[in-house]
Amino acid sequence: MHDTPMLRGIQRLSDAWLAAAADPSRRLLVWRLPANASRLLAAFFEMQRHDQGRDTPDYFLRVDTPYELGFRYSRQIKQTLLERYLGSQDELRGQGITLGWRGPHAEHPDSAAGVVQVLDSFAEHHGNHLRLLAAVLEPERMVPGDGFERWVDAALAAAPGDRLRLVLVDTEEDPRWQPLLERHASVAARIDAPVDMFAIARDTASQSGGTGPEVLYRQLLADLMLLLERGSPQQVVARAERALGLAQRHGWQEQASVVQMMVAGAWLKAGDHGQAITAYRQARSAADAARSAGNAAAPDLVMQSWFGEAGCWLTAKSPERAAQTYLQASTSAATIPHPMFQLEGQRMAGYCLLQHGKREEARTQLLEAIRIAKPLSMQDRKATTLPQALWDLLQLQDLRRAEKIQLTAPAYLEQTTALHAQAEEAAAKLGPTPTRVQLDVIDAQLHAGLEQAFHRTQQERERLVQGGDEFFRKIVAVGREFLDPHWNGLPTIEHPLDHEIPVWSEPPAMQPLPDPGPLLAGTDLAHVAPPAATPGVVAA
Repeated sequence: MHDTPMLRGIQRLSDAWLAAAADPSRRLLVWRLPANASRLLAAFFEMQRHDQGRDTPDYFLRVDTPYELGFRYSRQIKQTLLERYLGSQDELRGQGITLGWRGPHAEHPDSAAGVVQVLDSFAEHHGNHLRLLAAVLEPERMVPGDGFERWVDAALAAAPGDRLRLVLVDTEEDPRWQPLLERHASVAARIDAPVDMFAIARDTASQSGGTGPEVLYRQLLADLMLLLERGSPQQVVARAERALGLAQRHGWQEQASVVQMMVAGAWLKAGDHGQAITAYRQARSAADAARSAGNAAAPDLVMQSWFGEAGCWLTAKSPERAAQTYLQASTSAATIPHPMFQLEGQRMAGYCLLQHGKREEARTQLLEAIRIAKPLSMQDRKATTLPQALWDLLQLQDLRRAEKIQLTAPAYLEQTTALHAQAEEAAAKLGPTPTRVQLDVIDAQLHAGLEQAFHRTQQERERLVQGGDEFFRKIVAVGREFLDPHWNGLPTIEHPLDHEIPVWSEPPAMQPLPDPGPLLAGTDLAHVAPPAATPGVVAA
């Protein structure tokens, strides 16, 4: 296989794995790499699935199932392994692997111990074709609490066999599984590897082939990325001068814009807003020249330079200048056209004006942001910052009422966390071999409790919405027309079982609201009632 810097990085991961997995006493292995190496680790796992790239004798089963409850998680892992096994029968036959693994069955309970039994069974059945089965557990999300760690504790207590390794992944920046490593020091180990993604990027640029200025330019860009992460602004500027000289000599105005924005980022990181603003303006000048020459990427670069400069003014505590610049960014986005960024520039202008104490000017800009969203599809609107624009308007109109709506979210999270903890505790009392019937009872009780908490929260939010003045209720009505029929503020609280409205256990709490049409058309802004003399006081 052709040698590349990326493949050499993957080889270092392979060497680190083989060294760590060679110790037969280690049943829990935790990968700990820099956060920016996550894609390299994913590439390593992927390569082990294919004969052509595989360089270890082990099989890696990656499981990203969300963790909500231990018995649900256990059930899903067993199901995931079975589905992948059945789905790869033809491929396995082609590799000469004898099939016939029985798979999970009634004797394997929905518990960590049951999962270990199934994984051990798979590893033993295919022992002639693999050394180890590495179950890589990467829940895409987890309910708050220590449920997942307790599940791992239980899995290790079930004494995984010689061919099984449980694998977790964290980062040097967030070593979240350190408590597990410490708690299970006798059977756990950390896997480190000397992976430097910036060095890999630079080596890739230098070995990308070809000759001439393009190759040198790619190397300079790789150097700039490294210096942005680890160097000083002065070092970034010095290297940028070489890249800019090359770009200007060859008429690469769009590349000159990119380099200037990297320089701006370096100054901004160092807290020098003046230098950063100057660099963003130079980036825009280069992008304008590229646009005049017909470069397709130039309009986006112009827009990005406006947003970058606006952000500098905001962090420099000049909200009025920031608002003006965000409006320029919105106008620039409209010429592309790019409605998402057009809306965001308009919204941020309103936000900045509000920080500057210009309440009515802020309201005008935020309402314009909402009107920009009107022609978009509902799905496209959800991808914009429209929800935040609506929320900014609600806070502007009645801050205390908006805060009360917002506080229902942590209260709801506290309730649902407690319900999950109760379910976990009830399942734990059943021991390592619970029956499906017992777990179904716990599941049903949890579902009922979660739905009750959800509907109580919706009712409280609706009470607060309906107590607001007409403008407040019209903004909520926009949210229900543009985003979701039961939108009621931020943060959004979704149905805990992902059910659509027709199958909710109780009808929606939502009540009729005023028609927002005139507001969206801009015909009744002059008649908006200002907030009460004491802003934000919620009526009883």
